[in-house]
Parts: sequence; C-alpha cells; structure tokens
Amino acid sequence: MANEDKPFKNEKLGMKIVIVITISLLIIFSIGFVIGIYYFGILGIFKLLGVQYESFSSLFLFVVLYFLLGLIGDLIIKAFMILLSKIPLRNSTSTPIEFFIYFLVNWSIISILNFFMQSIDISFITQVLAALIIAIIELALDRLDKKNS
Repeated sequence: MANEDKPFKNEKLGMKIVIVITISLLIIFSIGFVIGIYYFGILGIFKLLGVQYESFSSLFLFVVLYFLLGLIGDLIIKAFMILLSKIPLRNSTSTPIEFFIYFLVNWSIISILNFFMQSIDISFITQVLAALIIAIIELALDRLDKKNS
C-alpha cells in the first residue's frame, strides 16, 4: 500500500468534503466538550452556593456567555501576567497578586452576567464566593501548566 501525500487542492471533490466535515466535527466536539466542562462545573458551584436560575437553558446561556467573556478575560489576565513578570518579585509576593487578578476578572464577568441576565439571580456574597472558587481553580491549573512546561 503506497502512502500518497497529495496537497489538499489536488484531492477529489468527495475527499475534500470528507476532510472539511471531519475537521469541522473535531472542532465542534472539542468546543462542546470544553463548554460542557464549564456547564457542569458552574452547575455544581451554583448548586453548592444556592444560586437561583429559571431553567437549565438559562444556565446554559450563562455558561456560554461566561465562556465567551472568559476568553476576553483570559487576554486581560495574560497581559497582566506579562506585566507582572517584568517586575522583580519573589514567588511569595507574586502569587497573591496573580490570585487577585484572577479573582477580579472572574468577579467582573459574573457581575456583568448577573446584571444583564434576568433569568439568573446571584447574590453579592455568592458572586464573591464563586469568583474565589474559580480563581483558585484557574490559578492552580495555571501553576500546573507552568510546572509541566
């Protein structure tokens, strides 16, 4: 069996369609998996903290919007982390600052979504607790990534 490496533009139309559909499905499933992790994670946090929401679809909308705003928040966090790395700080000093940045970004996202979404009611204390929990998880995962690389 000969292994042929053909450029994509030289493939037949049927094979091009199969390739495009396969790659599209892989992307859709991976994004769906990540949103599913966010959905069940936030569902668990909200159950623990007693957050009131109208339906699972409103919670799903909250998670999708949180995910999209989180992408913007991650850019802000990365910018602050780059700026923080330029300042000569000890690790014991930089960790609380990093945690505070994660906390503020998550709290702002949760507060914005709580303000605009009428179907979910999150009290002030619950917003702070959820932001703290998410910040702890994100900081731990970020430390794990740095340790592995």
